[in-house]
Amino acid sequence: MTARRWNHIGKAISLCIFSPMALAAMSGEAIARYPIPFYDHSLSIEERLDDISARLSPAEKGQMISMNSRGVPRLGLKSLEPGVAQHGLSTPRSNATTVFPTSIAWAATWEPRLIRQAGDAVSDEIRAQYHNGPMQRSGHRGPLLMYSPTINMARDPRWGRTQEAYGEDPVLAGEIVTAYVQGLQGEHPTYLKSATGPKHFVANNEEHNRFHGDAVISEKQLREYYFPAYKQAVEEGNAKIVMTAYNALNGEPAVTNTWLVRDVLRGEWGFDGFVIGDYGSVRMLTHGWQERGFSGHGIYPDDVASTAAVMNADTLDYDNTRLFRSELMTAIEQEQVAQDKLDRAFRNVMRVALQLGIYDPETLSPWKDLPFETLTSFKPLALELAEKSMVLLQNEPVEEALLLPLDKSKLKSVAVIGPNADVLNYGTYSGTATEPVTALQGIRDYLGEDVEVLYVPWSQNTQTLSSIPMDNIIQLDEQGLGIWQASYHDNRFAIGEPVAESTVVDIDFHWRRNTPDPVLDSLRYSVTYRTTIVPPQSGTYTLGVDNLGADVSLLVNGGPVLRDHGSRTELRSSRTEVYLDATKSYEISLVAMRRDNTREHTLRFGWQLPQHADQYEGSEVAAAKQADAVIALMGLSVHYERESIDRSFEGLPAEQTEMLQGVLKANPNTVVVLQSGSSIESPWLKDNAPAILQSWYPGEQGGNAIARTLFGDNNPGGKLPLTYVRSWDDLPPFGDYDLSKGRTYMYLDKTPLWAFGHGLSYTQFDFDNLKLGKSIVSADGTIELSVRVSNSGDLDGDEVVQVYVADRFERSERPKQRLKAFERISLAAGASKTLRFAIDVQDLAYWDEEAEGWALGDRYEIRVGNASDKILLTDTLEID
Repeated sequence: MTARRWNHIGKAISLCIFSPMALAAMSGEAIARYPIPFYDHSLSIEERLDDISARLSPAEKGQMISMNSRGVPRLGLKSLEPGVAQHGLSTPRSNATTVFPTSIAWAATWEPRLIRQAGDAVSDEIRAQYHNGPMQRSGHRGPLLMYSPTINMARDPRWGRTQEAYGEDPVLAGEIVTAYVQGLQGEHPTYLKSATGPKHFVANNEEHNRFHGDAVISEKQLREYYFPAYKQAVEEGNAKIVMTAYNALNGEPAVTNTWLVRDVLRGEWGFDGFVIGDYGSVRMLTHGWQERGFSGHGIYPDDVASTAAVMNADTLDYDNTRLFRSELMTAIEQEQVAQDKLDRAFRNVMRVALQLGIYDPETLSPWKDLPFETLTSFKPLALELAEKSMVLLQNEPVEEALLLPLDKSKLKSVAVIGPNADVLNYGTYSGTATEPVTALQGIRDYLGEDVEVLYVPWSQNTQTLSSIPMDNIIQLDEQGLGIWQASYHDNRFAIGEPVAESTVVDIDFHWRRNTPDPVLDSLRYSVTYRTTIVPPQSGTYTLGVDNLGADVSLLVNGGPVLRDHGSRTELRSSRTEVYLDATKSYEISLVAMRRDNTREHTLRFGWQLPQHADQYEGSEVAAAKQADAVIALMGLSVHYERESIDRSFEGLPAEQTEMLQGVLKANPNTVVVLQSGSSIESPWLKDNAPAILQSWYPGEQGGNAIARTLFGDNNPGGKLPLTYVRSWDDLPPFGDYDLSKGRTYMYLDKTPLWAFGHGLSYTQFDFDNLKLGKSIVSADGTIELSVRVSNSGDLDGDEVVQVYVADRFERSERPKQRLKAFERISLAAGASKTLRFAIDVQDLAYWDEEAEGWALGDRYEIRVGNASDKILLTDTLEID
């Protein structure tokens, strides 16, 4: 039976089987234009999939499982739009949202209940935008498919995306990320609130070679360490999307790794959603994504072969490039791929779409009435998350009194210094906030007129430019990546129709005796680069061009802001300042006109984030001498660590340490507040700074949270979700994934700078009365234990009780200890509370490589403390 004849028969049958009630429940447009069973929400999902699958051609199915597609207009099937909600909704960035602290800060709260609440808030924003937001050029109001969260284990501080992860421990990461997934997807009995996509499965932990790297990991360590958080997100969180990694695992790229996806993810864990590859990862199976300059695995000769390999491996269901609507069709026509492979992928994707209610009448959505203003309504929760993520690393006495909390009543002046004082580092994949609060503003608002604030702007190298990060670019190519559109002219004045066009990731080129496109004459040409951006924060940006051999014009929204006539012989740097509003988008155009008779042509464009110079003029040391106390906002930013950029140095940037040396000598009453997405390895800082607060990238309310913590309104209770080593020399090579060689608190054989689970308080907690329900427990039983915690200090505060287990029997790769349970509690001064934990004995199992299965030992030590290096109580347990 032909597809066309089936369509006519299907329509006739559908008109007969729809009941009046079902017809009335459908939207007027759907029933009038597409009266087919697929739109009857009273049918089961599988019945609806049967219907629509029979109606679509292979090419139409390919449209539905590809990003940036046109959908299937003849049947009213709109395309499926992906988005990101890493630490808040960030798609599209043109809509302002609540910007929460970055993911690693969420892990530092050690409070899954709060993260579940954050997930509920973010999904409220997702639905408010989807139903009531402004229409985008794509024809969507906003996405419901979220390619978040990142679950890759933070096994090495050099990884540039540590800020996106949830720490180095699989139990902590699993609990936090599962709570977020549950909050994002909701608890409605019929509809998913949004669909989450844990990524990047698995072992995507290096940026410098992420497109072609090979993570060599034993099945034992995969099962014990790299898998558990994903498994929990799937089995307990019911995550509906999983994104595979670029890299290979034990020689097989993740996108074609049948064991990883089909056998483990779907077979063992029962995953019933759809799987996607990371952006362009199918193309990485060839020699790479050549037009972007990315190298790949080099396994298959072309995109058709790599697409066929993915489909035949039963791995991916959805592609975020054009391949599944183009090269896949070629592979099917050439009989390299069977039709049922396409049908499998199509049904897996559309099943999730139906669970979201995308093709049901909008009147049925439980969230249809959430107003668009919901998107910026969670500032109190953003503040609470930031406050609870603060980790007090150090608080030593100065002249016999602890420096923190600072006493406002005893201060006449405070110096606020450092590169992060008046800059909000949100971290990568952040949304656009309204009325964000920097540390400087938060401190000023807190102190009011009672205390003078001496602010010293950070002096930076005005010649240094940073490329605009991809997540600030909202002009996307067909693969969904932020790009610049390049138009080439065969004249020097960028006039007339372009002779060629292409896309580039950023503007950073050096040509010698050649041109950016082969159709151009090497001596006389021009090129115009265009893109659209949304800035990460409001303020005055420095926009700049480094140029050799061209006349250059820079325009913002069509208006010229910079002109450089260039030089034939030397590189010239030109800079201009432009105010950019974080709630608006801007079109950036750069026109470069090649000068005659120049042998070389260099062109680089970038920006510097806002730095506000006001209130106080002078050096940091002079301000420190004048002030009663100093607050130094130090650390890193996305210029040092982010997607595509691994960290290149340990500790603080050298210029920050140099500045602190003089400041601490001038005024010992100096508090160092660190902002970073990973650890700061600086023994010098620990030895010299009396008080150190880790604030991560704290989100839009970060300034208020920092001020309230420094002055005691918020008693810090966060704990480190990863180990701070003293030096990278204490770690195995970056590319070595074997934990047993000295990674994480479980295997580190050196003294850490600060241990996993570390975090101080302004009050004092005591642990006692550890009791085991039974000292001998059966293999299928439950370990029950209780411990009493008392706040023996003078202030209310939070403590995190951490339960570790140490194996007291011989086995391969035996860790020092493993976290198995934790709970964050709040106690008033003088109060006590008895906490009770229940741990399944099977959670103590290890992977026996000889038996190829899980095994238990006979004797374990139960260890309770408030950090991995501060075990306060122990007891012994036997397994019968």
